[in-house]
Amino acid sequence: MRFAAYTQHLIGLGQTIYQWAGQLAEMDRVRREKVALYAEEIAATLARAAAALAALEHAPDDRPALLAATRELGRISGYVETIMSALQRHLDGRKRAGVKRRLEHLQPFELEAALAENGAFRQARRLTAAEGYFRALADALRA
Repeated sequence: MRFAAYTQHLIGLGQTIYQWAGQLAEMDRVRREKVALYAEEIAATLARAAAALAALEHAPDDRPALLAATRELGRISGYVETIMSALQRHLDGRKRAGVKRRLEHLQPFELEAALAENGAFRQARRLTAAEGYFRALADALRA
């Protein structure tokens, strides 16, 4: 999978979950807070990945930055799956299936090839856009 497609699927996933914020407001406070914490963790993970990619823009041979970006991006699916398990009783089967389908699109990719193709900064910008949706979700759940 190309990294541009990965980030596009990630942005779409963030947008989708954010659109449910109104429905999720009906959950009990404890469960809403749990989902908000995971949304914040996803956002922080995306911020760390974007920072690692920004470091790679200046030093393309920075192996620790490449490993950091790879590690952070690898966490995303697990966090989203945790959010979905918390929402299982609050979302219909169609919505859960849609998220599952989107998670399947977050397949591993060759980060080095993706950066050579599109540049690290462009990819970092896309991750930052996805980060924004997850931060907005956390804020909406706490409002």
